[in-house]
Order: sequence, then structure tokens, then C-alpha cells
Amino acid sequence: MEMLPPLSRTTFRSPAERLLHGKSPARALDGGGPQAWAELDTSVNFSTFERYKGWTSSGTVRVGVHWFDDREIADWSTAPHWHDGHGVTWAAAPPAAPELALCLCHADPRVREAALEQAAGRPEVLALVLIRCADGEEPVRERARAVLTAELDAAADAADLLRALAPLALLASTRRYGAWAWELCLERLGSPPAALIVELAQDADAGMRFAAVRAALAHGLLPADRVADLTGDPDARNRLAALRSGELPAERTARLVLTGLTPEVRREALDLALEGGILTPERLLETAAASRDRVVRRRCEAAARPALDARSASLHGPLIDSLLALHGRASLRATAVRALRPAGRAGELPAHLADPSARVREAARGELRAAGQDPLAHYRARCADSPVPGEVFGLAEAGDASDLPLLRLLARSPEGRVRAAAVHGLRRHGATTAEELLPYLADPHPPAARAARSLVVPYADTRPESWLLELFAPGRPEPVRAAALILLELRPLLVRRRVARSLTSHRDPAVRGWARQLLQQRLKWGLYQGRDAARDFKDWTGTPLNEVVDTEDPAAWTALDIGVRHMASSDAEPFAARTATALCHWDGRIRERAVAEAAGTPELLPLVVLRCADWTPQVRAAARHVITEALREAGEETLRALTPMVLHLAKRREGRWAVGAFEAALREPRYAAALAELCSHRDLRTRRAAVRITLEAADSFTAPDLARRAAAEPDAVLRDLWTRAALAAMAARGPDDSALDALLASRSGFVRAAGVTGLRAAGRADEAPRHLADPSGTVRACARWLLRRDGADARAAYLRLCADSPEPGAVLGLAECGERADSAVLTGLLGHRDGTVRAAAVAGLRLLDGPGPGTEALTALLDDPSAAVVREATRSLRPLADRLPVGPLVARTLPERPAHIRRAALRLLAARGADEGLPALTAALDDPDPALRRIALDLLRGWDWQATARRETIERPQLRALYKQYYFKLDWAEMRRTRFFW
Repeated sequence: MEMLPPLSRTTFRSPAERLLHGKSPARALDGGGPQAWAELDTSVNFSTFERYKGWTSSGTVRVGVHWFDDREIADWSTAPHWHDGHGVTWAAAPPAAPELALCLCHADPRVREAALEQAAGRPEVLALVLIRCADGEEPVRERARAVLTAELDAAADAADLLRALAPLALLASTRRYGAWAWELCLERLGSPPAALIVELAQDADAGMRFAAVRAALAHGLLPADRVADLTGDPDARNRLAALRSGELPAERTARLVLTGLTPEVRREALDLALEGGILTPERLLETAAASRDRVVRRRCEAAARPALDARSASLHGPLIDSLLALHGRASLRATAVRALRPAGRAGELPAHLADPSARVREAARGELRAAGQDPLAHYRARCADSPVPGEVFGLAEAGDASDLPLLRLLARSPEGRVRAAAVHGLRRHGATTAEELLPYLADPHPPAARAARSLVVPYADTRPESWLLELFAPGRPEPVRAAALILLELRPLLVRRRVARSLTSHRDPAVRGWARQLLQQRLKWGLYQGRDAARDFKDWTGTPLNEVVDTEDPAAWTALDIGVRHMASSDAEPFAARTATALCHWDGRIRERAVAEAAGTPELLPLVVLRCADWTPQVRAAARHVITEALREAGEETLRALTPMVLHLAKRREGRWAVGAFEAALREPRYAAALAELCSHRDLRTRRAAVRITLEAADSFTAPDLARRAAAEPDAVLRDLWTRAALAAMAARGPDDSALDALLASRSGFVRAAGVTGLRAAGRADEAPRHLADPSGTVRACARWLLRRDGADARAAYLRLCADSPEPGAVLGLAECGERADSAVLTGLLGHRDGTVRAAAVAGLRLLDGPGPGTEALTALLDDPSAAVVREATRSLRPLADRLPVGPLVARTLPERPAHIRRAALRLLAARGADEGLPALTAALDDPDPALRRIALDLLRGWDWQATARRETIERPQLRALYKQYYFKLDWAEMRRTRFFW
């Protein structure tokens, strides 16, 4: 039997688990302060909550590298609980201190109330009684207060006891019902413990510090400078408490509106300043102009506006000028524009008609009208001669239909910004159609093109697919094609895929790449997608079938079948009324009737094929009759359309009938054209079946034809079939140089290896040295075999190749057939100028396992600019990771280093297993590079956190923070499996 390691020591358990295992309350705590008692209370309450609610759950805990049931650590079903007939299930009467402490913190209020009856005269749990004085349940709260009062009355040294409990009472005072205990302490002590409160105001715990700061402010124990410093405290509660205390002078509070370090301080200071009435309208506007807080700016403007509107006096000139000079503050500029006329500066208003902001332009137009002028006349005069964009926007905002000719003229302006403004103006008046805007999509000025695109987008859902395809015509400029791709993204996925199939050979690389990438994404058709398609059929309003399901994907039809059957179980009538959904109905009689209705409807035949494998014999027989008739009447079209669906159902219990019928039809000579077309079908299962049937009559192909198909085939299985057929043809009919050349020119190493093997039979064995440096190891092995058959020495040939401008394949070949003495040759190539040669040399040294360059030289290669060299060096150093110093590896993980060096350093740090590298690994979890984040997460999944905690090389709070940083990067399922108790 395998001996498992012991469970973790008590120090790795939570406070609640220590109590459950019989530790006294004082020893169960993580510390000696009041925070430890509060954490104990929270820990026990959380652990007993499931038993109180009647829930059951289970989980696993990782200890070292092993997993255990969490009940082996702490089985909370054994903890005391409430029994309706007997009350609390005490283990002994009176209960021991650990059991009593558990019940005082229990999630069940009945258990807490019963425990308080046993708490009298038990000083070891008095701190928990004080916490219960702030309990959310009134009976528990009142009982705890009575017990605490009685204990204080009976204590001989009540003053000392109160001073000991004061920090915990102060901490509990922040709770909803926690003020009573603190007030009791103040009442019994006679005066607040000033020294204690001031000391706790510097406590490291945020909750304790806030409670002390609040008490110090309430009793006036902090000087004004200390209160001012609290406005920059890291804790938002302390910042707001300092502001609301009223200890700060009014002027200092007003200055915090601008100088406050955090948004809540600035906004609270503004509210207090407005309540005190110390900010005049002018000062409010100055504050809005200088503030970097958007909320403060808006509140200042809103507070100043009523005062400015109510009085007749205007703003002073310097303030107006400063507001007008603000960039990016349109509301303040608009306020300044409205102040120009009262200040006697109405002559400056026309200059602001061209402001970039519509709000400022509107304010300028309103003031001009109030001054008796016509802003539209200004716009028309300005737009007739070299306008700026703001004037064109203003013309569109203030003009009417008579200004459309001028806007159309401006849309052809040589300046891009003016064209963009004119297009926006035409859009505002609704004077354009999608067809008229197509030329503007090609505008070289991006804002103008975006303006036109925003107008064309509403037409994307209403125009037919032919209109979208026309946008990709050869004569269309590149911006039009880019806009067309954006419009396509707004259409349903199935429409995009259908259009993409027409664009896979487009001459524009961007369009071609988009189409191929979209088609390479395999759609997942399952129950949820099938239910969505069934719902579309149920609410059908004329949507084409090919927009509901991908008619070329067999999985879409099976998903629709499952989805309809799932939804029809509760609402059968709508699905039985349509033939497409009736074919998928759960009632066999409805399916049988729908099969007869689907005969002669080609778009529904895939569902009829599905019924050929139905579990009901009557439905199966009817469907097979329909498919047989379809093969007889339109065999070629039926084979092209239904073969993928037939092969998709081949593994079903009743699916072999259709496979046999279609394979028999495909073997008939009259369907040779359909068979040839299926050999290039995009469905891999269909293509493989068609190729296998085709190769049954391989005599009809020449060896060069077979070799060319093998060289061009992207699928590895089919490459093997075509290659073997080509070799068999050459073996039967004699060697063929053109066939061999086609095999040797392939991008696949397996196909090239087959060609090299055939060189000897063709009398071309002297070409073997040309293939010794091939990138594929299989090809190199075949080339060495040819050399040995002719009595040549492959090692000597490799030495010659490595001596004069070596290639990576030659370096690897020398390592594959060389001797240990050849390590010197490979070591010399570590300084080659070509990175691929250096990488091959490192890999070759690893293969030879001879005297290499040493750990230091390999470590230096980790800084190589070539990613391939660093990758091979990492593989060579991984078995030697224990000898590597941690410091240089950590330095290589810094953000300024190249990504490939950082990846290598992370892998070596994980292999090294040194705790000093753990912060670098966890820091990479937030790296901007997604590949680096993924690598770091994979490496940390294998880290032994328990061993790191036992070694105590990292402080416990820091290690806990690192683990949380890793833990919250996991998905939910991994979180449930990866629970680490400290």
C-alpha cells in the first residue's frame, strides 16, 4: 500500500477548525488582538452555516501533491447543533471551553442563545460574549448584554477587565448594534481611554484603525494637522470620517475640493463647502475650470448656474477669458459665451459659432439671436469661402433644406475634416441613401469614412447578400472593402459564413484572410444552439432556412433535431404544424407523416436522412423509401448534398443503411463527377470517404497525378493514402521521375521521405546528399539509408556540410548519426550568425550527450535574440535547473526583457522550484502578453504551495497574497478542486 504523507499541522488549519479539534479559544486564534476574536467568530459562523441551513456539500483539499476529502481536515457534521427535542447537542455538561466557544459563534441563533446561558463565570469566552452584544438577533443580543453586565459587576478588578476588553468593544462599535458595548466601557471607565484610542488609530488592521479614528474624532483627541492628514488615508472610511468630523477649518475644506487625493474626498469636501456657503459663483467656476474630477466640475457648474441666472451682474473679464481658453471643457466655454453679452462683449460672439462643441455653438447662436442678429446668415457667409469644420456643423444644425446644395458641395472639399462635417450634415437632414454614400466610404480621411459608415450601417440588415458581395467587386477601393467587412459583422453568423465562402479566393489579402479565418472556426452545435434554432422555427416569420441553421453542417441538423424534441415536449402544437420541425417531433406518427410531406423538398432531405436512422421502424422505412427515390431521380445532386449528413450518422445503430446505399451509388461510373467533387469537399469525413472509394480504382490514375494530390493534400490521413497509392503505382508500372519530383517538392516531411525512398529504384540514389539537410528528421533518416546502401559515410558528409555554411538540418543530422567527439563541432556552431543554426547546435548537443559547453554557456544563451535558441537552451537546462541561481532567472522575468526570454525564465523557475521565484511567477499572471499569462498559470498549477508554506521562506501574509492572486485566475471548476488551507 502506498504511504500517503500526513495531513498538515494544526498551524495550517483555520481558527474554526482548531476549535473543532479541541484547541482552547486562546490557542485557536491567529493572533492576540481583537481582530483575531472577530476572525474566529466569522470563521466558525461560516463553517456552521451549511449545517444550520440543512445543506450538504463536499469538497477536496490539496495537501502537498495529494488530494483529500475536506472532512478529513474538519468534519463539521460532528459540531454541536440544535435539536428540536433536546436543544443543543452538547458533548458534556457543562461544556468545555472549545465547545462553548463554537456555540457562541454558531450560525444558528438558537445555539448562540443557549451557549450564553452557559457563559456566566467563564472568562475564557468573555470576548465572544462581548461580540454577541452586537449580534443581529435581538434575543441573543439582550442575553449577551445581561451576561456581560453581570460579569463586570462581579469582577474584582473590573477596571482592568474593562481596559482589556476596550479594544474589542471599540472594534465592535462599527457594527450595526455594536455601540452598546463601547458606551458601557466609557460609562464604567468614566472617561475615554485617550492613549489607547490614539495608539489604535495607527493599527495595521483597517477595521481597528477605522473604529479608533472614529472614536478619536468623536472625542476630539486628534489635532487639526492629524485630521488633515487623515483626508489622504488609504482607507476611504477614514477619509470621509475626517471630513465629516467638522474639525477642519472651512477654508481648508474648500481647498480640498481641488487638492483632495481621492474622488470621494474632493466630492465630500465640495458638498460641505456648498452647505457652508463659502464658495461664490465665480469661485465655483474657477474650481470647475481647475478640477480634474468630472463629477466635481459638473456639481460646481450646476451650483453656479442658478446664481448667475438670478443676478444681473456679469462675470469679470479675466474669468471669462480663462474659461474661453479651456480645451475639452465645452460646458464651461458655453457658460463663458453666455456671459459675453452681459459683459458688453457681444462683438466676440460670431467667433464662437465655429467652436468644435455643439453646446458652445448653440450658446453662441442663442446670444446672437438675443442681440438681434441672424446666426444662419453668418454660417452661410462663412461656409461659402474656406470654412472650418465647426462652421459646417453649425450650418447643418441651424440650416434647412435650402442649404443641402451647399453641404453637398462641401462634401467634395479638399480638406478631410470639412468633408466629414459635411457628410454629418447630410446625415442630419436625411438627404442621403446608402448607394450615394458608398463613394464616401473610400474617403482617405478616417473621420469622413467613419461618418459615411455610420450612415450605411442601418442598411446592413435590409440589403440582400448580393448588395454586400458587390462591395467586394474588383473595382472597389480598399476603404469600401474594409467598410463592407464591418457591415458583414452586423449580419447573422450563418449569413457571414455563406458570404465568406464566396470570398476565400479574393485578391485582397485582408478580405481573403477574414473569410478563411471565419470558415476555419468550427461552429459548436449542441442542445442550446438546437433549442435556439427550434425557437426561431416556432416564431417563424419567413426567415430563410439557411439563416436558422447552417445547412452545410451536419451537426446543425442533429442539434435542431434534439432542440425541437426538447422544446416540443412542453409545447407540441406549433412544432407539429411545420414540416421541418415535425420531422424532429417526439411523436413517431407525426414524424412519419412529415417524412411523406418532405418528399420532393430538397432543403428538407437532410432531416429525412436523419430519420433513416430513426428508432421507430415505420419512420425508418418511410424515410429510406424517400431517400431511395431521391437517389433514383436526382442521384448526382442528392449525393453531393446528402453525403456529409449520411456519414455523420454512420455510427448510429441504424445509420449503416444510408452509408451502404450512398457508397454503392458513388461506386457507379455514372456518378464519377460527383465522387470527384466530394474528394475536395470541405467536410473532412466526407473527403476521406470519397478518397477511399476513389482509390479502389487507383488504376485509372497515373503516378504523377497521385503524387501531385499527395503533395497538395492538407490532411495527414489523406496524404498517407495518396502517397501509398503513388508508391504502389510506381512499384507496379515502374519509376516515374515527374512523380518523384512532385513528392520531393511537397511541404510534408512524410511525403518527401516517401520520395527519397523511391530515388534508389529510379536510379537517382546520387541525389541522396541533397536531402541530408532536410528540415524533417524522417527525410534525413531516409537519405542516410540511401547513402549507407551505396556504401557512403553519412557522418563524413555531415561534417563537410557543417564546415561550410551549415544549415539547421545538417547540424541536427550530424547529431543524429555522429559520435561524442563531434560535440566540439557543434559547440563551435553556438556562435554562428544564423539563429536557426545556433538553435540546431544546442539541440544537437542535447542529442549527442557528449562533453558540452557547460551550464554557464547554456545559461548565457538564455539572452540570445533568437527565440528558437532560447527555447532549445531552456530544454537543455531544465534537467539542470537545481544548479541555476535564482536571482538571474528572476531578473530575466522583468517586463523590459523580450517575451521569449521571459517565457524561458518562468519555465526554469518553475522547474527549479525555488520559493524565491514564486513572486515572479505570480506577477506574470497580470502580464499584458496573453501567452505569458497562460504559461504562468500552467506553471503555477503544478506548484507545491504546501511545501512552500512548510519551508517558511516567504512570510505567511505574502504567501497568502500570492496564492490568492493565483487562485482567482482559475475558473470555477478549478477553484472548487484547488482549496488550500493555511
